[in-house]
Amino acid sequence: MVNNRILILFDIDGTLVLGARCHYQAFVEAVKKFYGMEDDISGINYAGKTDPQILGEVLALGGLNDDEIKQNFQVCLDFMADYYLKNVHYENVRSLEGVNDLLKELQRREVLLGLVTGNLESIAYAKLGKVDLDGYFSFGGFGSDHSNRSFLVKKALKQAKNQFGYKGKHIFVIGDTPRDVKAAKDSNLQTIGVATGRYSKEELENCGADYVLDDLKNIDEVLKILSIYIKQ
Repeated sequence: MVNNRILILFDIDGTLVLGARCHYQAFVEAVKKFYGMEDDISGINYAGKTDPQILGEVLALGGLNDDEIKQNFQVCLDFMADYYLKNVHYENVRSLEGVNDLLKELQRREVLLGLVTGNLESIAYAKLGKVDLDGYFSFGGFGSDHSNRSFLVKKALKQAKNQFGYKGKHIFVIGDTPRDVKAAKDSNLQTIGVATGRYSKEELENCGADYVLDDLKNIDEVLKILSIYIKQ
């Protein structure tokens, strides 16, 4: 049964999990194979960006023009996903403290849970599967859907309505970057920022997050924010 009072959309990297060396390596191998680039891309700020957005930025920084970028763009993304799935067993990803307990409690209270992530969909579920979190989520907006994060929020909302009959108005996006906050605000949604990534509480507050937490370890703190909307 879906609790039509509340929907929560979670970011993945920096919010639910940390560590994705294999994901980074998939980028490296893909741009080398299809664009012949071997530049160091470790200094780029990936936080809150979609995989297509990151790929486009990497290629533009490498000096490629729009036509050159478009030529192999989709096959490059497909290769990234395939590379990740073949090598995910090497992944160093770990769930952040408190996340599993929080998701378990939200599920128990029949809260509808979805994803909004810049990861390509297959990468997202493989990454979550590595730490046994994939079972909490069956829909969302992914980097494979669009390069714009605001579009991904709208896609997740549409799926919640079409697949689960969600008709509620109390919707939260939980993420660790200003881009998570902006994408949520573009759809007039409430936001919970968590300072578990590269951005501080102050930075998340300054970008307009409705609530800001150090992390998701204190489940009672999260439930207090949501308490008016969820079943006990």
